[in-house]
Amino acid sequence: MTIGIGVWAFLVYILAILVWMLVVKRNIAEAMLVGLVVISLFNGPANIVNTLWTSIYSASMESSFLATMLFLMMAVVMTKTGIIEKLVELLNSMIGRVRGGAAYVSVCASFLFGLVSGNAIANCSTVGAITVPWMKDSGWPKPVAATMNAGNAGVGQSMPSCSALYLLVGLAEVSAVVSVGDAYVACLCAGAWTFGYRLLRVWLYARKYDVKPVPADQIKPLGQSFHDNWTSLLMLLGIAIPLLITIGPGAEALKAAASFGEAGVGAINIVLWVPIVVCLICFIVGRKNLPKNAGGWVDLLKSCHSSFCTVGGVLLFALAASNVLNAVGFDQDLALILQSLSLPGVLMVILTCIMIALVAGPLSAVATTAAVGQVAYSVFVDAGIAPICAVVAFMICISTEGASPPSSSPIFISCGLAEVKDPKVIFRPLITDYVLPLLGVAVLVAYGILPVIR
Repeated sequence: MTIGIGVWAFLVYILAILVWMLVVKRNIAEAMLVGLVVISLFNGPANIVNTLWTSIYSASMESSFLATMLFLMMAVVMTKTGIIEKLVELLNSMIGRVRGGAAYVSVCASFLFGLVSGNAIANCSTVGAITVPWMKDSGWPKPVAATMNAGNAGVGQSMPSCSALYLLVGLAEVSAVVSVGDAYVACLCAGAWTFGYRLLRVWLYARKYDVKPVPADQIKPLGQSFHDNWTSLLMLLGIAIPLLITIGPGAEALKAAASFGEAGVGAINIVLWVPIVVCLICFIVGRKNLPKNAGGWVDLLKSCHSSFCTVGGVLLFALAASNVLNAVGFDQDLALILQSLSLPGVLMVILTCIMIALVAGPLSAVATTAAVGQVAYSVFVDAGIAPICAVVAFMICISTEGASPPSSSPIFISCGLAEVKDPKVIFRPLITDYVLPLLGVAVLVAYGILPVIR
């Protein structure tokens, strides 16, 4: 078996990122840029400037990049308007009294946030900023709190809010047999299975570490909490409204309208409209918490500058890297390697799931889909997996993004929130308690053992 230049480029890319982060000890955005520069050399040293420019420009023009930045803006708006704080407080009143309650709140808040934002970094940062301190205060060890926050970060990647889903379903081979509507409903089921596993993980951790409920003085009575915070649930309309006008009876009614028509419905991009609608709702509901003058808005934008630069840089360079990797034949080389193995179908499915998780470690969900989505889907279907199950299994695999050591950004964000100085201490539990079990869920979904609606 010959290893092609595309695979070598990917291995060198991973190594460059690790060295820059763990040895040079620089941030993830810089590491992704260094990795991009290194693999651009594989397209010919003389072409490096053109390769960099073309790959970065193409990445910046992708709707997934714009969608992610909108989701990040949405996370900022939800935080500054107090919507996330209200939601977490409401969840705390509902389940904070059970053993390990703060961690259950973290899982539930991450799931609800993931319904409207498929961005692991935004999820990890926004929800974690509130729930990680609660977990520490209620007796959770700091490394465990960091592990759970990072492990929860990717829950939105397995749900239809993740822009990677639309990229995957947009592939010619996939779109011919799987519609966006079918994939949407099926991925809601996938999200439910990954959500259920994360709840089980908290239950196991709570008994292992003998964690107590959230202190009673930190929990509002449920009636009072609902009265104070029910408006936070309105953010879910941000999912419902774009969905109702693009899928089902609502879409059919708009298609029939002369002033809108099928072209108008087709022009609606759910991935872009969800964060826009959620932001509008948050502006209305949380307007009292917004700045009252130009200076306040300037300060707000300044406070977001670093996160926007980091997340935007990571995504931009990851998307660009996936373009370069495919340009040097990574997807083709990987397909040839998998085809040459001649393994039984179930082993090919398991191996492909592991491969997706490995790629998702340094890359974003969108970049992973761009790099290996076509290959992985083809392998799944060739192994006898139903097309819709193949799509869902892939989405579950990329939901390990936040929990895949060593270069996933949510790991370092979570360690910072939990005051864990050495991120390496949570690498093993993330692999054994999140990545591998979630890959197991993907395999079970692929073979219909864990069913999805289709």
